[in-house]
Amino acid sequence: MASARAYSTSWVLFASTIVLLATLCGAVSKYAPGLSESYYAKTCPQAPAIVDKFVTKYLTKDSSFAGAFNRLQFHDCWVQGCDGSVLLNSTATNSAEREAHVNFGLRGIKEVDEIKAALEYACPGVVSCADILILAARDATVKVGGPWWPVALGRKDSRKSVDLVADGNLPFPVFNFALLTANFARKNFNAREMVVLSGAHTIGKTHCNGILPHLYNFTGGNNATDIDPALNKGFAAFLKKQCPQGNRTNTIFIDSTAGKFDNAYYKNVLAGKGIFITDATLIRDSFGKKVVTSFAQAQSTFFQEFADGMVKMGNLGVLTGSQGEIRKKCQFVN
Repeated sequence: MASARAYSTSWVLFASTIVLLATLCGAVSKYAPGLSESYYAKTCPQAPAIVDKFVTKYLTKDSSFAGAFNRLQFHDCWVQGCDGSVLLNSTATNSAEREAHVNFGLRGIKEVDEIKAALEYACPGVVSCADILILAARDATVKVGGPWWPVALGRKDSRKSVDLVADGNLPFPVFNFALLTANFARKNFNAREMVVLSGAHTIGKTHCNGILPHLYNFTGGNNATDIDPALNKGFAAFLKKQCPQGNRTNTIFIDSTAGKFDNAYYKNVLAGKGIFITDATLIRDSFGKKVVTSFAQAQSTFFQEFADGMVKMGNLGVLTGSQGEIRKKCQFVN
């Protein structure tokens, strides 16, 4: 009997341990340490509503700002982490990220500053510029028909920003599938996640700067008629009218439904209507084409995985606690 009781007690302890471990594993946060969805609940509970109000104002005037806010989050987080460094001005002794070649035509800086001013009025010295970018990207996506995702907050702002660091980390619009995959792998994102986050190109507009290599001298043989063979011929002719050779500054909507977040991007890519080389290259790879096709057929799958990817991106290299600072103005260190 004693042995039976001992066995029974041991089994209960073992089972309890398993349940505890399972509970702990299930409780592991999907956010970086120091971040939480309720971070400003006591110090600035109105912060999300203030950001949301301003994003609504900008999109009412120009729906393409949804793409601008998405691009700002990506271009911030991909370079030394989600720390607001993409917003900083250059100084007499430093060329900041915004001057990087890959950041040509970056939009939304002035708008983020306006949001920051409103937050400083409501809650001085509390809400970081880095968190504004994360909130604005989510809110803008939802407002043009895209998925919602939970946003964890608590990031601090960086005091440094260097253009060469941006050019060394962000993917250029001429990257092929292998280069894109390698670039994302350095941030611990796999090829499927790369394809899903490329879907951000379903909204907004772009300058011709990133499109020209697609249309002229594609193989580098100094031939202006050398077009990317992956492009639909009719679409290529359309793009050439919008982006004459040498014109870097004209702007063009990035997608056939650029004011709406949907899966039309993937349908366009399959039809040879990817606006950048990085878009067209997705179906040159068999795995990439398989993923593109699946998202073209199932928008709900794309939405869920895009939301997951944005949450994951928001965890990159965050500064929390005593790291960094809360800038008073997003374009300047304190």
